Amino acid sequence: MPRAKGGGADFRTLVRWPAWGLAVLAFASAFTTLGPGLMHGLRWALFLGTILFAGLSMGEGRRVPFFLYGVLALLVNPIMPFQLSSEMWRIVFAAGGIWLIADHLKAGD
Repeated sequence: MPRAKGGGADFRTLVRWPAWGLAVLAFASAFTTLGPGLMHGLRWALFLGTILFAGLSMGEGRRVPFFLYGVLALLVNPIMPFQLSSEMWRIVFAAGGIWLIADHLKAGD
């Protein structure tokens, strides 16, 4: 059944605020103690989020964001994790947060 004109929002708009929340959490983790629970939870959240956003980017035909989301998903992969120092994880999380914010800005913002 088709939607009425002007009703509802597209999926990209619906995931904008959760993406911003995840981005702020990832960026803020660079300034706090990375305990094992926080690191594990943040890696899972970023991994699942980047897989979702990579799929959205691929569906929209945006190749560069798809590639960047894929690289980020590979880095934060909790199933077969990389062994990096705490300082490197801070950089990865902060860079991921900055990328999420940049990708989810509207053109008029």
